[in-house]
Amino acid sequence: MKYDLERNTVLNACREMVRSNLTVGSWGNISLRCEDGNVVITPSGTNYEKSRPEDMVVTDTAGNIVSGNMKPSSERLMHYAIYKNRPDVMAIVHTHSIYSSVLSVTDQRIPPVTEDTAMLLGNGVDVSEYAITGSQELADNVVKGLGTNNATIMKNHGAVTVGSDMDRAVIAAQVLEKSAHIFIMAKMSGTVNVLPDQDVKKLRGMSEAYLNQWKNWK
Repeated sequence: MKYDLERNTVLNACREMVRSNLTVGSWGNISLRCEDGNVVITPSGTNYEKSRPEDMVVTDTAGNIVSGNMKPSSERLMHYAIYKNRPDVMAIVHTHSIYSSVLSVTDQRIPPVTEDTAMLLGNGVDVSEYAITGSQELADNVVKGLGTNNATIMKNHGAVTVGSDMDRAVIAAQVLEKSAHIFIMAKMSGTVNVLPDQDVKKLRGMSEAYLNQWKNWK
């Protein structure tokens, strides 16, 4: 059936998000852009471990339901805005992970503190301005916070990562949480050393080769 593969991809990513402790309950949401431009997105307020592939909702980027019987995520405007502004993005993962959320409520960006931070997330992770959940203002703020990077922390909310496919978006979410944890612990321990700008640029160039190698080993 049409969209079966995409629905399974989104549901599997949801379960990986839960297994990785990147969210609790039904919070967080995930989407995948299809080849025809439509979006498969998680439904609103469901248990990801009990969800079925057919529960994933297919919409266009105007919010019209193309396929599915459930209500699409309340954060769908954010997903649509990212896709419209980032043609390189094919998958989006929105988490409520603990350490990223600590930085979201203390309004602290993550500098490029480790090589995997630089390779997968960009030249640091900025904090997007706060706006109420589900609003167009929040969507616009997240787009601005992302810029050309692969992650942003949502002030007083959570975090968003993106990728050219679902695997890349998920591993970006995992590396973001790891980077947030390292950054917080480093600040508690003493001085935080940041990678030199020239090395960050080199590492960004190495990221695609690393990810391709990682995917081949999956």
